Amino acid sequence: MFAQTNYPKISSETPLTRARAVMRDLSLRLLPVVKEGDFLEGILRREHVLSVSSTKSDITVSQVMENPPVVFRAEEDARRAFKIMLEFDEWYVPVVNEVTGRYLGVLSLDSFLRAMLQKNVEAHEKRLSEIMTTKVEYVVPEDFVSRVWRKMITFRYAGFPVVRERDLVVVGIITQHDLLKKGYTRIELESESGPRLGPRVKEAMTTPAITLKPYNKVFDALNLMVKNDFGRIPIVDDSNVLVGIVDRSDLCKSYLGGGKPG
Repeated sequence: MFAQTNYPKISSETPLTRARAVMRDLSLRLLPVVKEGDFLEGILRREHVLSVSSTKSDITVSQVMENPPVVFRAEEDARRAFKIMLEFDEWYVPVVNEVTGRYLGVLSLDSFLRAMLQKNVEAHEKRLSEIMTTKVEYVVPEDFVSRVWRKMITFRYAGFPVVRERDLVVVGIITQHDLLKKGYTRIELESESGPRLGPRVKEAMTTPAITLKPYNKVFDALNLMVKNDFGRIPIVDDSNVLVGIVDRSDLCKSYLGGGKPG
């Protein structure tokens, strides 16, 4: 299996402030939570640390972690495992020893895509227009970060393209990692009115956004994602107007034989 055995892990008794710093500094979306003996106890998602105020230093990982929806045994067939991950929309899944049950590492869509980058396969030559999602959720620079956060939770998306409202020209991208880097937390995300207005997208977004065109090849997106640790790439026309988006799961489906999304 493609499991990363050196993937960072954390204890359930670790302060959430420490977990937040690890996720921020290492750009992690998920941390496995293990107990004594290296037995898997749960997982901590980036959404969990963004949902609690950074001033609550007494909160531990155990208070916000969740049970992993999917866990793989080390002997699991890798191709089957990646298909299960796509089915459950899980980009990172803990792996345990089949006999002892001890935590071994994490299987990620990243590892599959890195493997595909080294292969000469027919799927490399597909156009992005064949696999991109065309019904794209986006935000605008003047949106409050609180609105973006609610969209992230509602759609289970870790990021959105940022467009000019008048013409949908892509001007940036905003992700959960951007929010984490800025130090935004739940309390600060709640206010959109009153004496203290919350932050807006333009204060947190990454600019310029790296984009591709519908006629670019799947390999172009694969290369960008793997080398830059991108989770998604906006697809634009020749006027830089948003026409679609491709994320890691779209690429994995193209290599595993999945269909075109809606």
